[in-house]
Parts: sequence; structure tokens; C-alpha cells
Amino acid sequence: MITSRRAFFTAATATALAAALSACSQDVPTSSATGTPTPQPVLDSDRLTAILERVQTGLDAADADKNADALAGYLTGPAARVRKEEYQVASATEDDSFVHTFTTTSQAGTVALANDFPRTVLTITDFADDEQGYLLALTQDSARDNYQLWAWTQLFAGVEIPSTYAPAIGTEQIAADDATDLAASPQEVLDAYVDALNDPDGENGKAFADDVLRQRIAAERAVDLSEAGEVSVTAKAGSDGFSSLRTADGGVITMTTLSFATVYKKTVAGSTLSLSGSTVGALMGDDQEVAGTVTADYDVMVAFLIPPADAEDTTATALGMDLVLASVSRDDSQAPAEEETAD
Repeated sequence: MITSRRAFFTAATATALAAALSACSQDVPTSSATGTPTPQPVLDSDRLTAILERVQTGLDAADADKNADALAGYLTGPAARVRKEEYQVASATEDDSFVHTFTTTSQAGTVALANDFPRTVLTITDFADDEQGYLLALTQDSARDNYQLWAWTQLFAGVEIPSTYAPAIGTEQIAADDATDLAASPQEVLDAYVDALNDPDGENGKAFADDVLRQRIAAERAVDLSEAGEVSVTAKAGSDGFSSLRTADGGVITMTTLSFATVYKKTVAGSTLSLSGSTVGALMGDDQEVAGTVTADYDVMVAFLIPPADAEDTTATALGMDLVLASVSRDDSQAPAEEETAD
């Protein structure tokens, strides 16, 4: 495993890689009436740099005015949705720090070997020694579309990630249900991780490391509302799909989404349960009292490392995440009944 922050992706030149990996190098496809063209790297390093600069320009312009409409053509999928949600929270709280800023300047990246669409690119941003880098996934949905930022995650401290191939070489793009030569498919890993979030003492809960997201959800559940009510948290897998590329050791880096809902429920009639002063309260508007239930829904982008099937340790690892409070809803009809008083 590579621990140096400057060695997240392999920095070997295309020539050196081609010599060392001649069995995996890609020849220029020959014309054939019946054969399928050999998959080629979808981008080279110069084009990847230009794409990232373009995305940065569009993102900066949208951020300046917190204008979600201006994200079109630059961000797509969960990235566009989460950014819009960040703008909403920043406006409600009057705190722009809820818009998670990062540079798209790439330390290095890897690209899919593909002939068809969509096409996936993964890259890690440059960052200072005292910071955590961001892992970015970009996608191109068709030949007529520009590459757009599909998701980002901030890496957890101390994660170790194997190297991947430089853009001139490219790497295999993995489908959601593909477990070929892997410890598990991307979908299976996501489902297991969601189970770990919902049942931290269960088998999957004990398999995954105690990362920042697990700690956040544990903290939400630990809030003591016993004098007025109760709190519960439930996670579920997202429906955005996956962006997954093979690593040099045969594993996979995959990015996807999940969500969790924190429900605040008033159970003691006559008590006061207020969420004022919190981010959830800010999104409730003027009335920040819980009469029945208030549900805070969180949107999460998450990245995993899936080991190859023949690895010594086949446990998948959560690499990083980013989350935002997506929405808040209330149901006053769930208010506890007032106790009747005797005549």
C-alpha cells in the first residue's frame, strides 16, 4: 500500500508503464469488419488537466453567487445536487462555510479504458501537508457531452490507497454488480456499509473501521432527548449508481452515494423540544419547535476501496465522504396526546 500523499496514483511515465506492463498495454486498434475495437484510454493527461480547469472555472462562478443553475455543464449527478443543497444551507444559516470548497488541481489521475459511454475518470486534488485531499469522479455521458464533476469525497485521515495506472495507460471500468476477481461488487460493498451504519454491533458493523461518517451517525443517535422525546437515525443506499475503476493491484476504487435520516420525535406531552440554534433549526424557518416529528435528511457522497479476491485482507474500506443536510420536514400530526385531567 502507498502511504505517501504524493504517491496516491502512480506517477510513472507512460513509456515506463508500457514497458513494465506490456501485457496490459493498449495497441492502436486495427480495422475489422466483425471485431470490436480495443478499449482505449478515454483521456490523456493534458486533456484531463484542461477539463479540471474548466470545471474549476464553472464551479467558482456558481459558488460566487450560490447559483445552482450556473452549475449546468460543469457538475452533474450527485455533485450538482449536493452543491445545490450546500447553497441552500449556507443561505439559511448565513454561513458560507457549508459550501465545501476545494481545488480541482490534480495531483494525478486515472481514466477508464472504454469505447462506450458513460466514461469515468478519477483524480485526487493537490493539498497541503496539514490537509486531507479530495477524490473526484468525473463522467462523460455521451460523445457530445463535456466531462463533468459527478462526485467528490474528502479522504479520511490515514487511509492507504494502492496506485493506479496513468491516463496514457488507463484502467478497467467496473459495473455496479461486477465482482469479477474482487472481494465483493461495488453494490454489495455499499449495501454492507449501510447495514453497518444501521447496525453498528452487527457483523458488517464490526467489519468496517470506525470512520468519520460512522462517528457522526453515532453522535446523532446519542443525543439525549429523554425529558421531551427521542431521536433515531436510519441510513439507506443511494440510487445514483457508481463510478468505479480498477487499481493496479486488481482492486477497485468506487464512488457512490447514500443518505441517512435523523428523526426527532416529541413523546412527552406538555414538554418543549426545540431545535433552535442548530443547522436543522435554521432550515425549519421561524417555527423551530418540534410538535410531533421533525426529519432531517442528509445526502452523502462516499468512496470505497474494494480489495481483489485474492488479497490477504479482503475487507472493503471506506476512503472518504462528504455530506450535507439536504432537507428538513415536519409532521405535527405525530404530536403526543395531552393527558386528560380529572374533574
